[in-house]
Amino acid sequence: MTEAHHPDILHLEACNFVDKPMGGQLSFSRQLMKALGSRLALVGLSNSANDPIGSWFDKEINGIVYRFFAIGSDIHAGSKPFIPSRFTNWFQFRRYRDRIFSIGIPNVIVSEHSILMALDARRGGNLCFYSPGVDSPLSISRYPWAVRFAPLFDRLFFRSLNQKANCILAAADELAIADLRRRAGERLRGKNIITFPTRVDTDIFRPADRLVARERLGLPRDHFVVLTTGRIHWAKGWSFLIESFKLFLDRFPGSLLIFLGDGVERKLLEQKASDLGMHRNVVVAGYQPPFSVAVHLQAADLFVMGSLKEGWSTALVEALACHIPIVTTRFSSADTIVRQGVNGFVVDRDVLEFSQAMKKALSLGEITTYVNDIIDRYALKNLERDLFRAWPILPIK
Repeated sequence: MTEAHHPDILHLEACNFVDKPMGGQLSFSRQLMKALGSRLALVGLSNSANDPIGSWFDKEINGIVYRFFAIGSDIHAGSKPFIPSRFTNWFQFRRYRDRIFSIGIPNVIVSEHSILMALDARRGGNLCFYSPGVDSPLSISRYPWAVRFAPLFDRLFFRSLNQKANCILAAADELAIADLRRRAGERLRGKNIITFPTRVDTDIFRPADRLVARERLGLPRDHFVVLTTGRIHWAKGWSFLIESFKLFLDRFPGSLLIFLGDGVERKLLEQKASDLGMHRNVVVAGYQPPFSVAVHLQAADLFVMGSLKEGWSTALVEALACHIPIVTTRFSSADTIVRQGVNGFVVDRDVLEFSQAMKKALSLGEITTYVNDIIDRYALKNLERDLFRAWPILPIK
């Protein structure tokens, strides 16, 4: 076990830093923890009934002891809460912010909009906001009524970002950042927004023997395996993927489409697969830890994504690192990660076009050279270097 030393970076996030909630923010927090260790003091949710709420304490996570402040608990999380978690997070961080900042750390990194909005602009310090994507989170909310409030939420968030952030990093390409500036108007004028790609742990996500991986997972050796990962939500395009896979099955019967993930729309997905007579071909394997995700990628013939919107997709970068051909809809970063006809295809949201691209991707040539040429840009081993180049930190007084 690595003992905690005096942390110099305060990391605020609406997660438990272990396994909930799944998504880009948790992934980035886990990557920060691996890169920086106990230089971080963590503020988030407790995953244990034994943790104190509302005070600093030492907490061990994966063999490292962190200074930890729990603003609440997630031990009963899992279903869709009546009150959206963004509102709960805002209230909890605002309630405890004086106790949180009593630790005296001037450097703060946060990637949740509601947490940033709960912080006190008068407190000062050196704040970095890392955005896993640049779309308004309310525009793809699982609460239909919340979508109408997206413009108001944007205005409040942009004002807060302008007042509080010394450094803005975005997991998005230049086109997506330009769209963010358009939405923000004058509110972010003069603010530098730095493209900061998603990272991948290349010690875990790497190529391996496909048949060995299939044997570990109990998957058939002689049928095509198509994989997708992420939350089961309409914005991830699960319905579009099933319809495209239906056409793919006409050409390659017996193939499997595996969803690694979960969500409130899981039953809708399974029902649609059943209605289309694909219940034996579509598998929902639930959320998996990184090592298991990597083995599934290593076992797959093809990785697919049907999202309407993404930031710099962690899922695509993980597939890239495992040298798996990719077929994806067009969103921020897709054209950067996927080179047309080399390691996959980026296509419009057309079921027939997407299914045809899936078929063509199976006959792509060797992609190792292409991946090796670009993977260093996304490697977790370079996260600490790249972060501090973009965001110089202050010494503790």
